[in-house]
Amino acid sequence: MAIRITYDSKTIDLLVGPAGIRPAFKQQRSQNRSASGKTETISLHGIQEMAFEAYFDEDTYYDLIGWWSWARQGKLWAFALASANVGDTTLDGAANSGQAVVPLTATAAFAVDDVCFVRAEDSDDEFEIVEIGSISAGVSITAKQNLKFSYTSGDTFRHKDYWPEVVSLDDEFDPVKRGAYYKHTFKFAENL
Repeated sequence: MAIRITYDSKTIDLLVGPAGIRPAFKQQRSQNRSASGKTETISLHGIQEMAFEAYFDEDTYYDLIGWWSWARQGKLWAFALASANVGDTTLDGAANSGQAVVPLTATAAFAVDDVCFVRAEDSDDEFEIVEIGSISAGVSITAKQNLKFSYTSGDTFRHKDYWPEVVSLDDEFDPVKRGAYYKHTFKFAENL
């Protein structure tokens, strides 16, 4: 399966290893304590962290050196598990829980049976996976199941295995070479 990294208008396609991608939903909490003793808890509920093993040839290794120069600085990049599934748009109006119609600002990147991710931008704790049952071109999609949460204009709608803004969690880029191919496990987190 071809996976894709995109950074600074450049794309790199890689072959995913046998372990595939390992996404994990994380709930992160941190506490800030002021000098006066006041404590504030900050929570991020919907963040995803991923890891995947990839194989690549020497030319791709040279391309990845440029990616590493970008990513190690904490700059954002994109990741797609399937290089063809990079649909990323927003809701164009309200979509209420218990209904299946989701109004979108753009529908061209999506197809019937695509599995997508929808998330409320004002609450990273409200998100769900929907499968597209039908599409009204340029207007909306109809999910195969009713929504569990309500969403508003501007909320996220994208392919499930596409992350348009991620940050690297790698401390180093040191691929192992075996024969003509290199192997590296990439680790990254969604930028919320």
